[in-house]
Amino acid sequence: MDYKGIIDQAVAEIFSTMLFLEVTSLPGEPAAMPDQRMLSGMLGFAGNLQGTVIIHLPEAVAIAITNAFLELDLDEVNDEVKDAIGELANMVAGGIKYLLPEQGQDVQLSIPSVVSGRGYTCEATGKTERFAVEFETAGGRFITELLVK
Repeated sequence: MDYKGIIDQAVAEIFSTMLFLEVTSLPGEPAAMPDQRMLSGMLGFAGNLQGTVIIHLPEAVAIAITNAFLELDLDEVNDEVKDAIGELANMVAGGIKYLLPEQGQDVQLSIPSVVSGRGYTCEATGKTERFAVEFETAGGRFITELLVK
């Protein structure tokens, strides 16, 4: 299954229709993000297909996306940015779920969570396959990954 293609399509559709932002997927494996303050929005899915969707964004990118999404002019991370990134993760996970062949099966999404800080990792427990795509917007680069059990 082309999970990277599904991630690419879901992110592109959400950014163009909901955020009105251009987004470009970058070829190859995503580059490691330098040790900077990050936000990660994540959402689990369970049922016939199990896994996690995680969007990793440097703070500046998260703020730029929030400003575009909510038509604000923020310059630092606050609760609005965290809520917006949680909602972004929710929309992307919903888009991925819709594009999966298993969409008609029993697949439920959890509520989104947002982690922020410096030097952390997000991993799923158990044996999973990781599919990750790096994207570029006017505000900078971010990574969307899908961990499938």
